[in-house]
Amino acid sequence: MMKKPILLASTLLAALAMQSQTVIFSDDFETYTAGTGISAQSANWDTWDGSNGPDAMVSADFANSGVNSVKVQNTTTDCVLPIGPFNSGKYDVRWKMFIPTGSAGAYFNALHNWANNNTNYQWAVDVFFTNTGVVNVTSGAAAATNVATVPIGQWFDCQVTADMDADVGKVYLQGVVVAEWQWSLNNANGAAGLNQLAAVNFYGTNASNTNGLYYIDDVAVIESTGVSVSEREEISAPVWYPNPASEMLNLSLPSWSEGGTVRILDLTGRVLMELPVTAETLEQRVDLAPLTTGIYLVKVINGHNAFTGKVTVRK
Repeated sequence: MMKKPILLASTLLAALAMQSQTVIFSDDFETYTAGTGISAQSANWDTWDGSNGPDAMVSADFANSGVNSVKVQNTTTDCVLPIGPFNSGKYDVRWKMFIPTGSAGAYFNALHNWANNNTNYQWAVDVFFTNTGVVNVTSGAAAATNVATVPIGQWFDCQVTADMDADVGKVYLQGVVVAEWQWSLNNANGAAGLNQLAAVNFYGTNASNTNGLYYIDDVAVIESTGVSVSEREEISAPVWYPNPASEMLNLSLPSWSEGGTVRILDLTGRVLMELPVTAETLEQRVDLAPLTTGIYLVKVINGHNAFTGKVTVRK
């Protein structure tokens, strides 16, 4: 199967009354070696118990961007992205998921509390996928079946939003909210739990609790600041591709950025390029000739609205 076009920023249209968003973590798995476990190669990833046994493999089978993704296969695989833990603020965890044809399904969860050296776990939400893409969700001890259907054999958007300030959790699939609940409730029994985000867990099972198979790519953790609790306006995220890029970077900017600027910065915060955004330049190409190989920040800003992400330049 041919690999899909490269996208760094999620194309989700999340209903967010935001004032700014900052990407605090992202991983497209392009710097790792295929055929080797992700936690063995990166301190940002872990296994359920900290050992190498359940590690998910970096794979070149399929990719949403570049050539690599992470393959989560069978109940022997348990891949964890530790986050924070955060007990205030609002965070979106976004990624692309691919369930190949012939897979028995897939599964992921988010946790209030997790560590690889103890068993004091506390789940926030479970999301199950059948072999036909039917989605079942358990949150706050309430099980909801057939809440959505995702495509098999195609990459699709996933997002978990944890708003600790409002104590609200949401699951988005393909840009649509499929679950919303009181975030702090313990998923096991609905009892009061920690109002905290500690991890997202990619486990190789499915809706039948048997062996699953799926891939994840382009994972990002995004912090939203200055957020209104009421969600009254839709603000989409900017998109740039390819990533990694060499000569040109394609920008697809949302309407809210018109009248603002795009800034390319190095990791010290030094502004290397500044481009005005007009109605005519919401779709534009940026010449990367002045930049050397490295990782750069892309910041789209207009008044109180801002979005910051990363792009890798390879010459």
